[in-house]
Amino acid sequence: MSNKTKKGNGNGGDGGQSKMAKQRSEDSHDYSSFKVVLFYCSLIVFLPVVTFFALKGFVLDQFFTMSDVKVNIASAVGAVAALHVALGLYIYRAYFGGSDKKAAQSKQD
Repeated sequence: MSNKTKKGNGNGGDGGQSKMAKQRSEDSHDYSSFKVVLFYCSLIVFLPVVTFFALKGFVLDQFFTMSDVKVNIASAVGAVAALHVALGLYIYRAYFGGSDKKAAQSKQD
């Protein structure tokens, strides 16, 4: 019975360390994924707003002689275009980006 106890303790200690290392690896991967999603969500929310007010306040009002309604419409079109660019970047990253390097690294480990 004492031999079984010794074998169990030796394997449990090594297994516990490998489980902790695996958990840390998964946590760092989750945090990395969270940062990417947070970045793209922020880009999707704030880029159109910034584009609208930048076009309206700095570009269209100062350099073009257009009515207020036309300035607002042109700014809204620019904001929609910025939104589409941000969504396109997110979809491109989700479809093509990032997974190849991580998959190659995990195969080497």
